[in-house]
Amino acid sequence: MNPAPFFIIQLLWFLVAWAAVAVLLVEPRLRGCSSDDALSVWIAPQLFRVLGVGLLVPNLSPGMPASFAVPTAVGDSLTAVLALIALTALQRRWRTADITAWAVTIVGSLDLMLALPHAASIEAARYMTAQWYVPVLCVPLMIVCHAMAARQLMRARREGRVVVSS
Repeated sequence: MNPAPFFIIQLLWFLVAWAAVAVLLVEPRLRGCSSDDALSVWIAPQLFRVLGVGLLVPNLSPGMPASFAVPTAVGDSLTAVLALIALTALQRRWRTADITAWAVTIVGSLDLMLALPHAASIEAARYMTAQWYVPVLCVPLMIVCHAMAARQLMRARREGRVVVSS
């Protein structure tokens, strides 16, 4: 049986579910927060992108082509490191916080935009065993968080506010 339809259905469901959680539950509670604190909430989940390194572990994704696994693991890891820097910068009110927040948002979004079509082209779902729930559950969360972070960054810029307080 081809796992791709099940994978796609689950991925789309979790995308809708995470978007609903973000828009209906999280965002309303962030309205009273400072821009940098709200942005921290949207960037924090990117710290867990190192889960993409699991694509390099043979028993987690047996037979996964290295042409997909390596760039995905590198892109995910880079995004996670940038997220740690951005989160630290936002919480410590560094002047470079907005730049680091944009960096994690842009790099992480580009990584996903490259990885998703590549995953489809190699039928990556066929290689996922224990790794299945990482992309199905986490990729939609990362997409939603990147969108919400970009929205927060653009809102702060449009309103003429500085993302950090100092």
